[in-house]
Amino acid sequence: SVQLRITPVGDLEMISTHDQILGGPSGQIFQACTFPADPAYALEIQRLALRVGEVLKRRGVLGRFGVDFVSVPRDGGWDHFAIEINLRKGGTTHTFQMLQFLTGGRYDTARAEFVTPDGATRCYYATDNVVNAAYRLLTPEDLIEVTDRHDLHFDAARQCGVVFNLIGAMSEFGKIGVVAIEQDRERAQALFRDTVRVLDEEAERG
Repeated sequence: SVQLRITPVGDLEMISTHDQILGGPSGQIFQACTFPADPAYALEIQRLALRVGEVLKRRGVLGRFGVDFVSVPRDGGWDHFAIEINLRKGGTTHTFQMLQFLTGGRYDTARAEFVTPDGATRCYYATDNVVNAAYRLLTPEDLIEVTDRHDLHFDAARQCGVVFNLIGAMSEFGKIGVVAIEQDRERAQALFRDTVRVLDEEAERG
């Protein structure tokens, strides 16, 4: 998916690209995302989303919107099919803003990468759907203690680490949101897996 914005003065701005991870009973429910989108096609879907944005701008649309694509590998390249336009903030808006606020960085549209003020790249794996009934045994204070003990918290000096959201739902519904921020997509996914493993072990240990 590609997030864009049309400003009141008519500028069309690229905000971000993400790969959505779907699941659930139908296999079509948004479960998580990685940022940025796969470099194999991120620049291509940016270009196509900008074409959609130009049409929306001529029709008077203002503010944030997202364009979702299905990307299919074909003979060494990709075919992209735009399937949905969401005229609103999307499920990736708050996670991207977290990364911006924590690092002071920006999305570099020429590279389709997020760049910190010192020129380093950052990626994340994010979901609001980490669920385990055993999490009901954990309080927010327990969560902070666990993340400190296992060095999972966001480190402002390294600008990497884990940020949690929906903490209030943990003890009530056994559910929590996780944003794992690292230097590249592979490390971000590994950090996410390690975080879920630690949370599961600590919760089931009681």
